[in-house]
Amino acid sequence: MGCLAAGVAFAEPVATLDNIQGEVMIQPAGAAPDAWQPVSAGTPLNSGDSVKTANGSCLIVYSDIASVTVEPNTSITVQEMPETQDILLKLGKLNAKINKEKVVKPFQVVTPTAIGAVRGTDVDFDFNEEGLLTVDLHDGNLHVYNDEAGMTLDLVGGNKIKILYDAEKGILKIQNDCGSTGAVTFNVLGTEYSENPCEEKEIALETALGPSGNPEPPKGDDPENPRDDIPQDSSPTTPV
Repeated sequence: MGCLAAGVAFAEPVATLDNIQGEVMIQPAGAAPDAWQPVSAGTPLNSGDSVKTANGSCLIVYSDIASVTVEPNTSITVQEMPETQDILLKLGKLNAKINKEKVVKPFQVVTPTAIGAVRGTDVDFDFNEEGLLTVDLHDGNLHVYNDEAGMTLDLVGGNKIKILYDAEKGILKIQNDCGSTGAVTFNVLGTEYSENPCEEKEIALETALGPSGNPEPPKGDDPENPRDDIPQDSSPTTPV
């Protein structure tokens, strides 16, 4: 029995909680939905643990690699994946500061609207009940993507964007905030777009996809929809 006990390996905590202000609660991974309990500074966080704040706030510390400030009225789950260190932002606002010299696994902030791959950055994420994701990048670089919508976007410091994705209607909206310092470029289903500050684009994804869910073939691949730039032979076919 002693040998069995000695062979049991326990996962190391992913992070710890610090700078607890006001009401902050934790729900351990696998616990009942109502099994929320108060926390104190130094409380360890394991993969799958959830944290929510009411009128409070806290700091999630990943050693000297990263720190994440969780603002009031926010709900998150920490999740360590084989290739990434994820924070599932269910509702609310957080600020992530990543030390690119120390990071081992890429950090990602995951929402139903889009995922932000944090690369040695100082960035705010705000996700509201309507599904609107606001990303305010103060410093560094950020890769934002949504595989389901076929969207990728690379953001540089000083820019702020808002993204709204309606999966049922197949609508994707991306706005370059008026406070951004420059243009934002992104790709949706193979098409490049560019927006200056204060500009917004609404993209109907279903018009860019064929019945199979794949991009529509170029005009002319369908004999009933010939391309305009290819001359059509109107002469009758000679029987052989």
